[in-house]
Amino acid sequence: MNNNTGNTLEERLLHPRRSLGDRYRTQAERFLSSGNEADAVWGEQMASKAVLHDFTNPKNWKTLVKSRIALGDEPGVSSALKDLFSVLGRDPALTDLLEDVDMLLHGASILSESLRIDPLDPDEWWGLENPIDSLLNKIKSLDFTDPRANLLFSRRLERALDNGFEDEYLEHATILLAQRPMNHEAWTKLGRIHERRGSMDEAWHCYDQAQVCYQPCEERDRFIERIGAKMDGSEELPWKKPPIESRAEFLEGMRLLAGVEAIPSPDHVEKIGVTDSIKALIEADRLNEAFFLARRRAAEGDPEAEQLMNEISEGLQ
Repeated sequence: MNNNTGNTLEERLLHPRRSLGDRYRTQAERFLSSGNEADAVWGEQMASKAVLHDFTNPKNWKTLVKSRIALGDEPGVSSALKDLFSVLGRDPALTDLLEDVDMLLHGASILSESLRIDPLDPDEWWGLENPIDSLLNKIKSLDFTDPRANLLFSRRLERALDNGFEDEYLEHATILLAQRPMNHEAWTKLGRIHERRGSMDEAWHCYDQAQVCYQPCEERDRFIERIGAKMDGSEELPWKKPPIESRAEFLEGMRLLAGVEAIPSPDHVEKIGVTDSIKALIEADRLNEAFFLARRRAAEGDPEAEQLMNEISEGLQ
């Protein structure tokens, strides 16, 4: 299996957080082992910090639920499980487990069953029966507005790509990127796959998005240089970057994928103005949709939309 995914900036930055998560969990377990109620309070605080620093370690969640059960905090146990289910994409098969249940009696077993059904550990997840079919169905149906859920399922999709599911990766990566548009490394990877497959317009769209998201990134410019060098002396017609209409269509498609609620109809947008529509999305905290709408309008030459796009980008970073 390809281990390149472990070398991304994102992965490297997460290592110190994992270490802190382990440290806080160890401290929590020490407090809880004393059996003292005052120590249990400290244990719960340390366990909460462990989950905050590393939500990918199931041990951290188990320690958090254990600490809240020790304190007799039934709402706290329920809150922890709801938070975990948010990480898992708010799967109804899991959230239904919380209905009319005594959390102090059954919270720990619900947690264990949830992690068995949908493991946080990528190796355990890959060992499930038909993990790919389940993954692709979930990406199309679950809620990934929680950045942690987006990261978790992005890693699973990377695992699928490493094992040869390239077509599936191309189809589903954009769904996750619509909710996490500033991930320039993922856009770059998507662009390279399209380029290798000869889909030059699609590659350009991805590289363009990567470079807009992260100014030091020069993937779009390098791509144009590679294409130019390849065409030198060739009898093929020179490749031209996609026209504005193509870019607008791509960005509108991404905006639709980013939508989590009903959006104004085109006629309504026409009446209130695109700029007002962008601002309305920002006020509603629908920044991903606002970003792609502003990008589309900026590509079409709207200077006010470009300014809004830059402001939204800062908020998404």
